[in-house]
Amino acid sequence: MDQLCLMAMRRPVSQEYHSSLVFNGLECRSDPKELLSSLLNRDVGELPDNEDILWKKLYDLTYHGGKRFQPIFKPICKDFDSIIRLIDQASKIVVILGAGGSVGPDFRSPGGLYDSIAKEGAFEDPCQVFDLDTFMDDPSVFWRFAHTIFPERYPRHSQAHYFLENLEKRGKLLRLYTQNVDALDVGILPEHLRCVHGSWRESYCMTCDALHTIEDIRDSVEKGEVPRCIFCGGAIKPGIVFFGQSVNLNDFELENDAREADLLLVIGTSLRVAPVSDIPRMMRNTPSILINRATVKGHFSAELLGECDDVVNAIESELGWSSETQPQVEISKITKYATNKFIFPSNSEFATRVEPTTRADFLATSVPVDVDDLA
Repeated sequence: MDQLCLMAMRRPVSQEYHSSLVFNGLECRSDPKELLSSLLNRDVGELPDNEDILWKKLYDLTYHGGKRFQPIFKPICKDFDSIIRLIDQASKIVVILGAGGSVGPDFRSPGGLYDSIAKEGAFEDPCQVFDLDTFMDDPSVFWRFAHTIFPERYPRHSQAHYFLENLEKRGKLLRLYTQNVDALDVGILPEHLRCVHGSWRESYCMTCDALHTIEDIRDSVEKGEVPRCIFCGGAIKPGIVFFGQSVNLNDFELENDAREADLLLVIGTSLRVAPVSDIPRMMRNTPSILINRATVKGHFSAELLGECDDVVNAIESELGWSSETQPQVEISKITKYATNKFIFPSNSEFATRVEPTTRADFLATSVPVDVDDLA
C-alpha cells in the first residue's frame, strides 16, 4: 500500500474531509502538492512535481484513506448449516452472476469467438471485435463471428439460473447483476435484472434506433451477415456493451441496493472486471457468500468452491427447494478448509485443487481433470 495512504488512514478525519479537500482543490486549480501537505500535515517536498502524479496520489488518498480499508464487520459461517440459515433468513439478496454460473458460450473457449477470430487473423487482438469505433467503421467483421456467442434457438439453462429463479419466486431477490450477455436468465422480473454488459435481448438499428429481438436477427446471424432493420434497412448493433460505451449500472440504484441488501451472493465470477468488482467493497459489512470454482480476492462470510451447479443443488436440497430430478450432492462429501471455506466434489471436467499457502490459508484453483478418474 502507498505510504501516503497509510498516513492518511492514521489521521482521524473522515472520507468527506478528504473528498471535499480534493474536489475543491480541483475546482480552484490549487497546487496539488500543497493539498497533499495539508492533508498529511507534513512537508511533501520529496514528491515529484508532475501534477498528474500528484493528483493521482490525492485521488488514491481520498479512496483508500476513506473507504477501502475501513474495518469489516460481517458474520463468518463455520459450518454449512449457518450458510443455509443465512440464505433462508435473507429477504433482500443481491446477486452478482458471471460466466461460471451460466451455460452460455464462452468467448475464450477453443472454437469460441476469440479463437475463431485469431485463426482467421481478422484482428491482431481478438478483443478488438468489441471496439465501438471498429464496429461503426465495418460491422461485418463482428457479425461474421457473432454466431459463436449467439443464443441458441432452444437454450439450455444452468442450475444456477433455476436457483436464482427460486429466489425470485420466493420474494428474496433484490437485484441480479449479471456480467453475462447470453440472455439466459430465467424467471427474473425486469425490474430486478441488470445486464451490466448488455445482452442479446434487444439489438437496435444504428439509423433509426428501432429495437429488434433475438429472433428478428437470428437468420442473418446464422448466415454470418449484417442484420438489417426491418423498418429502414439500416445496420443493426447488438445490445452488448462495446468498448467505448457505458456499462448498464446506475450509481444511485447501486448505492441503494448496497444499503438495503441483507445478503450478497457472488456466483461464477473472478470479480476482476470493474465496476462489478467494486460491489462487494460497497457491501463490505453485508453477509456474503462466494460460489465459484476458485477463490476470489475479498472477504466473504463463506466460500463454496466447486462447480456452481453442484453448489446450488446442495443449497436447494438443504433448503427443501430441489426437485426429484435434480442431481444431489452429498453434504458429507464436502471438505472444509480453513475457517469458512468448503470444497465440493465435482463430476465435471474441472476440479478445485487446494494448495496450502500458510497454516491458516490456502489457494484454491480450478484445474482440468480426467473425468474417467472420478468414476
